Amino acid sequence: MKTKYDKDVDVLLIKIRDENPAYGKDIGGGVIVHYSKDKVSVEIEILDAKRYLIDWVKQALEAKPTPATA
Repeated sequence: MKTKYDKDVDVLLIKIRDENPAYGKDIGGGVIVHYSKDKVSVEIEILDAKRYLIDWVKQALEAKPTPATA
């Protein structure tokens, strides 16, 4: 998996597979999933990425640790 962030347009691209996407589907909330011609997910594109990253970090910091199970 590879990631690339373009700060000029605030887009985070997460490449899942080394295939070129054939088409993309907007799944809402500024997230687009790109698929190969065989309908396999190859990329996830996140628009307005800073908003998501800040929210994710806040959630991680607020999360309460759970005890490890033996």
